[in-house]
Amino acid sequence: MSHTHVVIKGIVVSKTLTKDTLGNNIVKIEIAEEREIPGPVIMHPRDSTLAKEIIPIVSQVMRALPPFSQNKVMMPRAVLFLTEDEWDRIIDKFDIGDELEIYIEKGRITIKKSD
Repeated sequence: MSHTHVVIKGIVVSKTLTKDTLGNNIVKIEIAEEREIPGPVIMHPRDSTLAKEIIPIVSQVMRALPPFSQNKVMMPRAVLFLTEDEWDRIIDKFDIGDELEIYIEKGRITIKKSD
């Protein structure tokens, strides 16, 4: 059975006030998804003593490097631009760190805070 909808879970990572091409204020909201970084794949011959000694050291160095130390990366998923008037009409506004769900189904996109 195929799914007829898509659900994207994301986090508001940026909310900025900027200008559009006509000079009007707009609110830009960036939503990203947290994904795990796969660890490095190291292949070695089974009987190699050198590889057995080096692999733990290489793994430890990789974990110490900033991009790999957290094992997670933020993947951009959506950017929403709202006029000031549209932003003002939203009662429960999105803020940085809010977890959101983006539903795409039958030509409709819905964004809501996660429960």
